[in-house]
Amino acid sequence: MRAHEKAVFLVPAIARARHQVLVAFHRWWRRARRPARRLLLLGLALVILYGLWPYTTLWSLHRALVQGDAATLERLVDLDAIRDELARRLNKERASAIDGLSDDFIGWLESGVRQHGVQALERGVTLDWVRAQLTASTLPGEGFASLLADGFFESPRDFRARIGPRNAEPVILRLHLDRRGWRVSTLYY
Repeated sequence: MRAHEKAVFLVPAIARARHQVLVAFHRWWRRARRPARRLLLLGLALVILYGLWPYTTLWSLHRALVQGDAATLERLVDLDAIRDELARRLNKERASAIDGLSDDFIGWLESGVRQHGVQALERGVTLDWVRAQLTASTLPGEGFASLLADGFFESPRDFRARIGPRNAEPVILRLHLDRRGWRVSTLYY
């Protein structure tokens, strides 16, 4: 047989092999299509739920403030993390998640240091202080939900929210995801 004749016989064999692979893939896809769709929908639902989770925590925090539920507020606020982040911001040599502080906040810190010295953050940053910061721009008995300006993920485990009217300095609230769920880890204005 000549080389040209061999090539003519090989082309249909290659085409048949390709066709068999495509047919096998098509059969597999028909069988796997429903489970693949289910997995895709399940993954999409999980991503949506994960994206809504910090907002449900903000809603729980709002309800705890409105109802005066100290136990829920204590569960949702990590005072040690807030104090640590404020101390980190005051130390120029350490990196901090806090961008910039308002003049009012700096004045509050200075008066706390004058009154309490080194223990200023321990004595000043309490659940009552957190409650006062989150409800400062609201009417009595109302929470901050109506003043939530925006919220966004900084990373998969960090969520930042701006609370306050548009014409005033907002309160910046950062939620961090740990083994207990989303908790307030930074609060400043």
